[in-house]
Amino acid sequence: MNTELSERLKQLGIALPPPLNPLGSYRSVAKYGNLLHVSGLGPVENGRPVTGIVGDDVSIESAREAAELTMRLILASLDQACGLENVERCVRLTVYVRANAEFTQHPQVADGASDLLLRLWGDGNLPARSAIGVYTLPMGIPVEIDSVFVQKK
Repeated sequence: MNTELSERLKQLGIALPPPLNPLGSYRSVAKYGNLLHVSGLGPVENGRPVTGIVGDDVSIESAREAAELTMRLILASLDQACGLENVERCVRLTVYVRANAEFTQHPQVADGASDLLLRLWGDGNLPARSAIGVYTLPMGIPVEIDSVFVQKK
């Protein structure tokens, strides 16, 4: 792991969970050129998916925490695939939020993931991002994130 990034995670009190194995016929991380495409991942804690519907039984704060947990899983997957020392930054996030029909604060939920990237790589390296409301997600999770990172040359 990148010594600098590892130290920053430690300073922030953030531990990376074990990476998740794919649930189907795909790779968690696929490399193309110097781009690292990370498959959609969701919040899993202690081997169990975090579930619920944002705006019903999941608060905005809990959904933000689920988004941050998902980003930690993404970083763990990148570390397993190529080592975080080889990751330059994130350039694209798509955050899917499973929410009720009245919910409109998708960007605030997505900030849970983006804020972790901000703390690790700084404001100048924030990715482009979309936050999209959806009716359903696999395993009943409230948040799913797919992302694209740049690998150092």
